[in-house]
Amino acid sequence: MNITVDTTTLAELETPLLSIIAFSDADGLGTDFAALNTVAGGRLTAIAAEERFKGKAGQTLLVHLAGKIGRALVIGAGKKGDFGLPSLRQIGAQTVEEAEKRRLATGTLLIPESFRHAAGLKVAALGARLGGYRYDVYLTVDVEPKSVEAFALATAGVKVDGAAAALDAAGHEAAAVILARDLVNGPPADVTPRSLAETAERLARDEGLEIEVFDEVALKSHGMNLLLAVGAASAEPPRLIRLTWRPPNAAADAPIIALVGKGITFDSGGYNIKPTGSMEDMKIDMAGGAAVLGAMRAIAHIRPNAIVHALVPAAENLVGGAGYKPGDVIRSFNGKTVEIMNTDAEGRLVLADALAWALRLGATRIIDLATLTGACMVALGPNTAGLFSNDDDFRAKIHAAGTSVGEDLWPMPLTAKLRGMLKSPIADMKNIGERWGGAITAALFLKEFVGDATWAHLDIAGPASNDKPEPGLPRGGTGFGVLTLLELLRSEV
Repeated sequence: MNITVDTTTLAELETPLLSIIAFSDADGLGTDFAALNTVAGGRLTAIAAEERFKGKAGQTLLVHLAGKIGRALVIGAGKKGDFGLPSLRQIGAQTVEEAEKRRLATGTLLIPESFRHAAGLKVAALGARLGGYRYDVYLTVDVEPKSVEAFALATAGVKVDGAAAALDAAGHEAAAVILARDLVNGPPADVTPRSLAETAERLARDEGLEIEVFDEVALKSHGMNLLLAVGAASAEPPRLIRLTWRPPNAAADAPIIALVGKGITFDSGGYNIKPTGSMEDMKIDMAGGAAVLGAMRAIAHIRPNAIVHALVPAAENLVGGAGYKPGDVIRSFNGKTVEIMNTDAEGRLVLADALAWALRLGATRIIDLATLTGACMVALGPNTAGLFSNDDDFRAKIHAAGTSVGEDLWPMPLTAKLRGMLKSPIADMKNIGERWGGAITAALFLKEFVGDATWAHLDIAGPASNDKPEPGLPRGGTGFGVLTLLELLRSEV
């Protein structure tokens, strides 16, 4: 899809579909509605009254016009004060989706007056690209090609400084999210630990990144026994993937940041096997790893002044004669011993070895992302990720980054008293606590492997996948976390 900025006036604009935004608390539904109503000879106001369109969030009004603008799609956005950049991104996606439904080759979004700047253009273009996303690799019947070939962002005569750079940035960020979505949506027979490593190798070549992959021999030589144990029952061997962005002429004291993503490409639960109804979507259990790889797809275009390591511990958690068992005691990379109480608490095990390796690489700030616990989803619902951190300032920065890009994160406590649930009589710790506070005890387990580093953990079990499609978020993998990581890297260093 080719995205451009159209600076012609509204009266001169020519498009088969023009999407505009109306506000419920604005006089006459807002200045854009009033301007288009004038162009349409008063038809919008009359039809809006007939249809009882009030500009409420979620309301839409489609009006066929006789003129250069074939159709006007009026999208209600609710109160003007509640409308922000994430809302504009969603409407960019909605406009493309509506154009696709009508098999149009082009469509246009009128950017609201207060968003006619580079940031507004970027998020609208990002939304448009994500609105055109679909995963149809395996569909063979009644598959229609995408119709929208060109999309315009109209600014009603206003020339925006930095427009070209904004559209370019949107393209890179969209590609990053789409990579993560494709990885999550891919069948587990295709998306394996080795194929994730191959994806990372392609990224390294394309984006100029460093690459290192530990195979099972290297994992054993480094003592990454937790990762090896989780993958032991599978014919598909585990991998530890490292991609590194190193800024040109990096200073000796350049900050070192690690992004760590859980890469369980399929999770049967191991010997604590999941029941029917809980296993079918477990291809998504590598969504944290997908988000980390997605972020590295765009990092060379952000060019942070920091060394950034992306680590993905990848394995299949299956059942077999070589599989690890409840009651086993396993020594981790950093030397701590773990008593296995539940083989379905495997994500924290592979992350533990990767987090400890991040310390070995010199990371002083670490963020991990994982579809870690159903308990977090019970607590926060399907749309919100739990945000844990050992540093209040770091947690606040990540929360602010997520808010600014429309990814919902909720700060969660690291309740020290619950650490006692992880005590083991025969090892340094157990891999699971009691029934209560499961998301917290999982985070406390991870905390044991980050030393003195500033660290944050995002439990993305809920928002990693979407069951109810909405504009810009189709059913399946969402790519959640990619935009938060990119915004953090853009602002943090």
